[in-house]
Amino acid sequence: MKRTPRKALIVIILAVLGLLAWQFDLFTAGDCLIQGGRWNWDNGFCRLDSLSRPS
Repeated sequence: MKRTPRKALIVIILAVLGLLAWQFDLFTAGDCLIQGGRWNWDNGFCRLDSLSRPS
């Protein structure tokens, strides 16, 4: 029985993790957190508190 090359397994695992992150909107939530906001999981929107504070 031939062994699957390690690189192929790593690519498949990364693809599955990427699809799971996309499915659960983790990319959008991550962008929101990087911009300094809070991600609302219930309604799926980003609340940027920095825009409401006076400078």
